Amino acid sequence: MQKYSRVFYLVGFLSMPLFILLLVFGYIKINQMASEEIHWGHNQSFAFGQASREGKLILLAVTKSRCEMLKGLECGEGKPDLGTYVLLNFTPRDNEFQTLILDDRFASLKKEALPQYFLLNSTGEIRHASNQLPSVEEMQKLPKKESTP
Repeated sequence: MQKYSRVFYLVGFLSMPLFILLLVFGYIKINQMASEEIHWGHNQSFAFGQASREGKLILLAVTKSRCEMLKGLECGEGKPDLGTYVLLNFTPRDNEFQTLILDDRFASLKKEALPQYFLLNSTGEIRHASNQLPSVEEMQKLPKKESTP
């Protein structure tokens, strides 16, 4: 019996670091999956459909290079409130960018440098426009959901 107790202590002692490693890798994987939920979309019709379904506003970012994740300052790195908006990203190489230039509401795209940011409702009405992503304080003041009359 005493011979087996040493084996059980040894197995328990060796399995503890493996259990801790399993917990750490699980925590990292869960955080990675949670951060992947917030991403920049590149399909205009999908973004407007999602905004009207969920009652959210669209944050349109017109940047020089494509934003895939929340990496880089112009793509929203460090902005925790971006998850409350439907994120839409266009670059000058996109076909949708050409239609934006022709629209009078986005006349600043012809004159001012990129990046530019627009907060739109699901019908396309501009609620806010700026040359940089709004700060966390400004985002708290901006409407998160579309107001229904």
